Amino acid sequence: MRLFDGERALVGNATAKRRREFTETRLLAHEALRRIGHDGPILKGSDGEPLWPSGIVGSLSHCPSLCVAAVASAERIRAVGVDVDDSDGLSDGIMRFVFEELASLRMASSVERRAAFCAKEAASKALYALDGTGDFRKVSVSLKADGTFAAVRRDVALRGQWRFYDRLVSAMVAVPSETV
Repeated sequence: MRLFDGERALVGNATAKRRREFTETRLLAHEALRRIGHDGPILKGSDGEPLWPSGIVGSLSHCPSLCVAAVASAERIRAVGVDVDDSDGLSDGIMRFVFEELASLRMASSVERRAAFCAKEAASKALYALDGTGDFRKVSVSLKADGTFAAVRRDVALRGQWRFYDRLVSAMVAVPSETV
């Protein structure tokens, strides 16, 4: 399995690390696309978002230890967002930048802070797919101990799941076609 020419061009001048993560993530997405009967390049839009083949929704994420891709038919799913993180924690600077609800998260554990960050990122990706606006600073997230979360931006509310495995935190949102 190989990247399409247009995809290779997107990372022609990137660092070796960036090229590796980009390639691995795109190859996973291509395999997932093939499994649901689709194929084609996954290029980038003006905001850096993946441009999926017609009739497909999807989301990509990567961190140093894992690359993930989620794809679905647009007939069944309107939007999907995924995010993964394996860092040791979020700096106070990042926390101030991304979280308006910072006061409630100061008491949260490092895992919960990272899960909230991943949930915001996953929700933002899904929101961008829905309406072209996905600024995670405008998304409010509420984590639950059962591994679910709620994400709200203005008049849109999404529900997703988050998980923690060793150092890895992940979050996913899927918006069924009949909602929103």
